[in-house]
Amino acid sequence: MFMRKLGFIISILICSVFFASAQNEGNIWYFGQNAGLDFNSGSPVALTNGLLNTMEGCASICDNNGGLLFYTDGMTVYNANHTIMPNGSGLLGHFSSTQSGVILKQPGLSTIYYIFTIDGASGALGGLNYSEVDISLQGGLGDINLNKNIPVVPGTCEKITAIKHQNSVDFWVIVRLENSNTYHSYLFTSSGLNMIPIVTNIGPVYNGALGYLRGSPNGEKITAANFMGGGGFNLFDFDNLTGSLSNEVTIIVSDPYGVEFSPDGNMLYISSSDIGSIYQYNLLASNVASSQVLLSSSMTYCGAIQSAPDNKIYFADLNASYLSVVNNPNTVGVGCDFVKDGVYLDGMLSLGGLPTFYSSIFNSTNNFSFNNPCFGDSAIFNISNMSVDSVFWNFGDPNSGTSNSSSSINPFHIFSDTGTFHISLYSYFNGITDTATNDLFVTDLPIVNLGNDTVICDGETLTLDATVQNATYLWQDNSTSSSYNVSSEGYYFVEVTANGCSNSDTIHVIYNPLPEAIISGNYEACDGDQIFIDVIVTGTSPFEITYTTGTETNIVAGNNPIIIEASQAGIYTITNVVDQFGCIGNYSGSAEVIINTCSLTVFIPNSFTPDNNLKNEGFIPSMYDINDVVTFNMIIFNRWGDIIYETTEKDEYWDGKFNNTIVQQGVYTYTITITDIFEKLHNFNGYVYLIR
Repeated sequence: MFMRKLGFIISILICSVFFASAQNEGNIWYFGQNAGLDFNSGSPVALTNGLLNTMEGCASICDNNGGLLFYTDGMTVYNANHTIMPNGSGLLGHFSSTQSGVILKQPGLSTIYYIFTIDGASGALGGLNYSEVDISLQGGLGDINLNKNIPVVPGTCEKITAIKHQNSVDFWVIVRLENSNTYHSYLFTSSGLNMIPIVTNIGPVYNGALGYLRGSPNGEKITAANFMGGGGFNLFDFDNLTGSLSNEVTIIVSDPYGVEFSPDGNMLYISSSDIGSIYQYNLLASNVASSQVLLSSSMTYCGAIQSAPDNKIYFADLNASYLSVVNNPNTVGVGCDFVKDGVYLDGMLSLGGLPTFYSSIFNSTNNFSFNNPCFGDSAIFNISNMSVDSVFWNFGDPNSGTSNSSSSINPFHIFSDTGTFHISLYSYFNGITDTATNDLFVTDLPIVNLGNDTVICDGETLTLDATVQNATYLWQDNSTSSSYNVSSEGYYFVEVTANGCSNSDTIHVIYNPLPEAIISGNYEACDGDQIFIDVIVTGTSPFEITYTTGTETNIVAGNNPIIIEASQAGIYTITNVVDQFGCIGNYSGSAEVIINTCSLTVFIPNSFTPDNNLKNEGFIPSMYDINDVVTFNMIIFNRWGDIIYETTEKDEYWDGKFNNTIVQQGVYTYTITITDIFEKLHNFNGYVYLIR
């Protein structure tokens, strides 16, 4: 490393960030001797609160809004409060490593970050290791979990870079082994790091381990600076689908240390440390080596080169209170506008390093916005940069099937469930892929259940309860209470709103009229005969009737008419009537049962139905033995006492007519007089119910 020439002690902080929207997670830098920059305003603003004092690499990571999360020198990790994480010491980076590490957010996860550390070539352990930071620990300030200093491969050069996989979600972590031409590419996914590398042996073998390793913004190129190796720098094609390197080109330049691609990937910038020079190379030229343009030879001791969120490129210079800058890095030649000492560090010092980010992080700005929908509603997405060639959306909702992705510029999506979904937008412009991700929350609808449509008894009140925590209510009559009292038949509706989401329910309430039971008449029978008492019941069948005689209580159930079997003489009285909906109704009347030792048994029904169905068509007493009847007389009266039917024929029935017309449905009074063969007079008075 170049600082070994000066005998300085070097510590490293390098950062590479996978982030939710371009130019946010890489917005804060800490480097050098307590130096820092904040790009959240769009232009760099000097920071003086950093704790790093490192000669080379430096690393910091922000949240999606550009708020600092943590930073590290590859050995110690500082949180957003600029204090050491409780488990944040003793990482296996090294003070003399060119790139002691790179930080990546684990794909698909929102709180896990991997710090990949590279030991210095002179270190005792050597190689690539990683540690996991869980930013949800320590109240959101983060801490390293149990996966600390996990070894990956020993004996690496002081080089590491990270390039997005072709799927624009996963990463390739690339290192070169020391004293070899062997490159290892490790795939980093939502499952973690695949410890089996893709191995490529390519290019010359270098004894020197120092100098930066960089990927191009579109992930298709890699360049390696070989400081103190005498071999200049190497340029490779990189297959970001397979992780392999190919088509090596070597360009000789004196002790290259820092390397960086322009945002469009067409220009390459090299710092020649020992002679303090900055060069530009045009990668579109037929002969890249001959396209060299000297931008500056007045640097003290050129160090790291790093792209920034403002699409400019910054250069570190030893013990300088400024960073130099290229304002138009995509422009060929001196038109790129190199400015020495372009950004003042407010009294802090630049040394040899600047933060390292994964290659495409500052390629373009393409944030997107969305509404956090309610379940069942559409989430609507809008991108900030409409000047793209194409886009691809992944809504993080695999249960939605083919609807989980879209190539529309401003799509909508209905999510299959509630909760948090990780949204990814892949934008394509001039062959460059930009990734933006964010978390969307689908709010559950309030649970509203007024119950099934129901029937209640006439005169009752039903309370509908729609109570939901922290909700507002709107009923069909514009009332706003959490409950509603129903006292009449109809349809009832409520809309409940909670956490910005609304849900509703409707119920149909039907009022059932109360049942009514009437019992009447005298029943006389001979001893041993079976006696049945008819009960007139109106309402919704079936019914359950409770009746008593003396001290005996019985229950009978069925449809109208309900027949009560009289097992003994006495007064039969109804004490309760209930319909199929449980409605308790009204009841009245009583029936007397007389049991004689006579040979004549008379049964007088209390209802008949003259409806031409050949069943129960007429009203006539039933006599146990009609031959025992000597005289018979039956008179039917209407409610006003008028005679509407009379017969002396014991086998003739009343057909419900008066003047050849069926009378109205209702209760009619009868008087029946019978003389039996024993010259006993039997008088029967009662009511009969004509049902039409």
